[in-house]
Amino acid sequence: MPESAARLSSLLGLAYEPLMQDWEIQCADAHRIAEFLDLYERGSLSSDDHRFALMSLIVASFDDWISDGGTDDQLLQRVRRCLVADFSLHEATIYYWCLWDVEKVFPTTPFMREIWRQCK
Repeated sequence: MPESAARLSSLLGLAYEPLMQDWEIQCADAHRIAEFLDLYERGSLSSDDHRFALMSLIVASFDDWISDGGTDDQLLQRVRRCLVADFSLHEATIYYWCLWDVEKVFPTTPFMREIWRQCK
């Protein structure tokens, strides 16, 4: 994912260092989800790796957005559509955020569990 993170950082004006861990978490921005979704939905990314990395950024940003009290149903539905449409590509990301075996969960965990149940 480092190549994809570098490419997306360049496209979106995000921070990037070659040894950066958890790029998607560090670059998450609850205020830019719509912009990130616009890029994803345009379908202009050249590889599944780039789409995977971008969706990881979107989900991390979405988690922050929910934590901040986000309630825009249209935005929520856009995230849902993208995840469902490309479930096979994002299955590992969705599963990670589901936290099935953990008592403490992320703000987005219930949403991710809905997606998982819908697609599995």
